[in-house]
Amino acid sequence: MSPRADPPSPTLAVYYGPATEQALATLATFPRVAVQAPLYSPEQLAALRRGGTRVLAYLSVGEDHPLGDWACVPGAAPYHQQPNTEWASVVVDAAHPLWADVLLTRAAQILEHTDGLLLDTLDSADPVATLALLRQLRGAFPDAALWANRGFALWPELPEVLRGAPDHGVLFEALSTRHTPCYALHDPPGLAYTAHWLAEVRRSGLPVHALDYADRPELAAAARARAAALGLRTFVSDRDLVWPGGWPIPEPVGPTPLEALL
Repeated sequence: MSPRADPPSPTLAVYYGPATEQALATLATFPRVAVQAPLYSPEQLAALRRGGTRVLAYLSVGEDHPLGDWACVPGAAPYHQQPNTEWASVVVDAAHPLWADVLLTRAAQILEHTDGLLLDTLDSADPVATLALLRQLRGAFPDAALWANRGFALWPELPEVLRGAPDHGVLFEALSTRHTPCYALHDPPGLAYTAHWLAEVRRSGLPVHALDYADRPELAAAARARAAALGLRTFVSDRDLVWPGGWPIPEPVGPTPLEALL
């Protein structure tokens, strides 16, 4: 671990809560935000973009789930496979043509008022079929930003798909901390795993921003300390991503938080 560095502020906020006045004001302070666009009015999204914030709309690629007007009754669609009870979603058959139609329709709807997509659940379905869906999305919306949440199961092909978008990158979720089965710093094998994949992402040349989880200030500080030591920015929030500004960044005092937890 390198000497302590003051953690830089995140430049990407990930917020899946409602579009309250306070949330909108906080999100407007970030250069880039990822939100669940169906929860916002076109006017709210336009206001964020007018202020200079680039808005990424969450889009689940490998799982179906209810969101806004998007209904999801497990087993009701021919592309549904096994349920993911932890998130009330359903893993899909990514090769099914009806799922491709649904995904493209949803993307068109949310891209009407946003700058691009945050592509999630990339590791849930068949990787070959998932890559084919991503290529369809890129071809259908060539001007849209494409950011991937992890997607390591799609390596080494994923970087080529993302680089076709004018604004692209990787959101490295749970770089240093987790929320399940409890909020905690990764154990040494887990830290080694994320360090390995960070090196792979950087080798690809893709921009990367981290996302971590915490339920207490010292865990949030530990996540920021490791990210800073790795030369990254991280947005630290709760499991449900309902804090628009994430954990506040306090003035550094005492020992390096990461070292204190190891």
